[in-house]
Amino acid sequence: MRTPSPPPLALPGGPRFRRRLPRGLSRGCRLIWTAVWIGCMAAGNVRAGEPLSLRIEQTDAGAASGTLVALDGTGLRIDSAGQERSLPIDTVRLVEREAAPKQSVGRVRVALVDGSWIDGEDLAWDGTVVTLVRPDGRGEIPVAKVRSVAWRQADDEARMPGAAWLSALPEAIESDLLVVGSATGHEFVECAIKSVGPESITVVLDEETIPVKRSKVIGIHWLRIDPAAAPGASGKLSPSVAVDLVGGTLRARQIAWTPEKLLLDGDISLPGDAVVKLDWAAGRTVSLIGLAPERLDVEPWFGELARVPGLTTYFAPRAVVAGDGFARPGLVIRPRTQAVWRLPPEGRRFRATIAPANGGRAVGGAEVVVTVDDREVFRRRVDTVSAEPGSPEGIPIDVDVAGGRRLGVTVDFVTASDSGCPIRFTSPAVEQ
Repeated sequence: MRTPSPPPLALPGGPRFRRRLPRGLSRGCRLIWTAVWIGCMAAGNVRAGEPLSLRIEQTDAGAASGTLVALDGTGLRIDSAGQERSLPIDTVRLVEREAAPKQSVGRVRVALVDGSWIDGEDLAWDGTVVTLVRPDGRGEIPVAKVRSVAWRQADDEARMPGAAWLSALPEAIESDLLVVGSATGHEFVECAIKSVGPESITVVLDEETIPVKRSKVIGIHWLRIDPAAAPGASGKLSPSVAVDLVGGTLRARQIAWTPEKLLLDGDISLPGDAVVKLDWAAGRTVSLIGLAPERLDVEPWFGELARVPGLTTYFAPRAVVAGDGFARPGLVIRPRTQAVWRLPPEGRRFRATIAPANGGRAVGGAEVVVTVDDREVFRRRVDTVSAEPGSPEGIPIDVDVAGGRRLGVTVDFVTASDSGCPIRFTSPAVEQ
């Protein structure tokens, strides 16, 4: 006797989901299709493309060229005119692939907790690792490092996947979010994401496990605590390498490469053929995004109410990915916030671009002050009419921090009666 399908579950204010197979698809067909899908996911795991021809910039020996043989934490091996050479990492500024293939926006975009992103054609997750299918092979990413997944919709063609709903995310969430609907009309469903399969995304809602058709889902946003902001995390700046991919951009502190695999920080694995550029010079530029300040004082406009548990976290600085008119990741800071980071010994300049976080929708303004060892080096009022000519992402900050020990950033109210607006610091970084 067949067990009847349960009645559809009505989500408050949202769509209804049924636990049943797609119409016209038998269980046997589904099993066959799932097996084929899993096989395709595995097939791209070991793939080596054409040898990578590189242009290499060195710190003391000009430029060189050759074919990449291998890369690990100590050196870069290249084949130059049939002769293998080894270059120490600390002498390399930039490695850039010649005639790198171009890739259009993928069907799915994975955003990481540090603002990095990777495009692919499909995605699966059932455990600890997110598997990403790409035209050049398969990638694997620890799920703890994934912030969101966005599937491209018909009206996303000219933009990055998920641009509409990412810009509408609540500033503070208490659970994972499933995004259902379309790019032009969507809503967020609070739940716990359990797995992503070929047909459905499994969630837990009101203590009930529910498979939701993937055709109804346009995105996933996980509740994440950035490791850099966790208790006990160091506020010290540490350099990373800027990694450009075919369909992606990341930052990493450790890089290993073979023709089959690019391994970042020991746990993000991508096809070796995905590499476009490895920039150690930019990597020696240290980003403030996702980095815990050495000291942080937050006092919103309602003063003592900020001591209520949870509200301080809500108003604390938060990392944001590219989108909503901003081409690069950033850090959003609300008034009144004072944050202090420890500068690296060889820090030379602090650069960023500042603008209202809500763009043209912003109301009010804020005053931004930058200090080096309590010495003021920058002060500017920021609102919707204060954009700098020639700088579409806002007002540039470029200050000398050489010899300093601590960098301070304050976002303050302009007047006592103005609740202010959050300020977005795009690409805030210290150059070494």
